[in-house]
Amino acid sequence: MIIDAVDQADIPVAKVLRAEIFRRHVNFRVSHVFIFNSRGELLIQRLALKRDRNPGAWGSSVAAYLFSDEHYEQAARRRVTQELGIADFGLAYVGKTEMFDDGCLKFISLFESLHEGPFKPDPSQIDQLEFVPIDGIVSMLKSASRTFTPTFVRVFEFYYPFWLARSK
Repeated sequence: MIIDAVDQADIPVAKVLRAEIFRRHVNFRVSHVFIFNSRGELLIQRLALKRDRNPGAWGSSVAAYLFSDEHYEQAARRRVTQELGIADFGLAYVGKTEMFDDGCLKFISLFESLHEGPFKPDPSQIDQLEFVPIDGIVSMLKSASRTFTPTFVRVFEFYYPFWLARSK
């Protein structure tokens, strides 16, 4: 997979193989999607145990590296269909954040969606899916009762104030 290396302002500056981003310490882009059900619970996924990064950790409903010349929303839509086997879903843009990840600056756009399933998870990527109330995720993070990916923790911290404002 070829992705765009980006500068400190998220402007593409080169094309690189995804497998080389951490070795070469280039900045890059990802999209995350938080899928909720009608009860307001967030779908989280446990990453497959054979994954290179964070095997067995829990993460966002869907996460996607952007292909070269792909937009954040295109990547989000592509991966929702690939990882969860659904095509009938809407996406709403929440916002964009960033974090350092193994020597790279990672730009993360977050989208949210509403879907009840059923899902057909890609077993090469996903070990388990579970809908969890937001307060339950907060409790799990505080107690460290589950291992979450560092990116999920960052994205959840970014999202939580939006959720709080809407839930009042």
